[in-house]
Order: sequence, then structure tokens, then C-alpha cells
Amino acid sequence: MITNRFEEWKERQRLMGVQQGRLDGERTLVLRQIQHRFGELPAALRLRLEGASQAELESLADRVLDASSLDDLFQ
Repeated sequence: MITNRFEEWKERQRLMGVQQGRLDGERTLVLRQIQHRFGELPAALRLRLEGASQAELESLADRVLDASSLDDLFQ
């Protein structure tokens, strides 16, 4: 019983690590896209990006293609 619970916990921890790694990778890619398009990101917007959820990052990744400015992108 204890062994099964430990294995379940270990698998949940592994999956959480995988999810966090994906989120970190997506955040890095979106940051690169923004910097390539608009230059260095101001500190306040960088902090906002660092706290963004996966859904927010996906939205930013789509909008960076059409945005004409950082203000337009982060509205």
C-alpha cells in the first residue's frame, strides 16, 4: 500500500516537472519572439511574461505575429 502511494506520488511529481519544463520552454520562446520583433522587453512586461499562464503564453505567441507595438501586444 505504501509502495503504491509512493509510486503514484513519484509519477505525479515527474508529470509536474514535465509540465513546468514545457511552460518554461514556451515562455522562453515567446520572449525570444517578442524581443526579435520589438527589442528588449521592459522590466514590468518581463515580469508579467514570467507570471503568465500557458493560455496567456499561447495567446501572446499568436498575437506577436500581428501586433504593431508592445502596448498592442500586452493589451
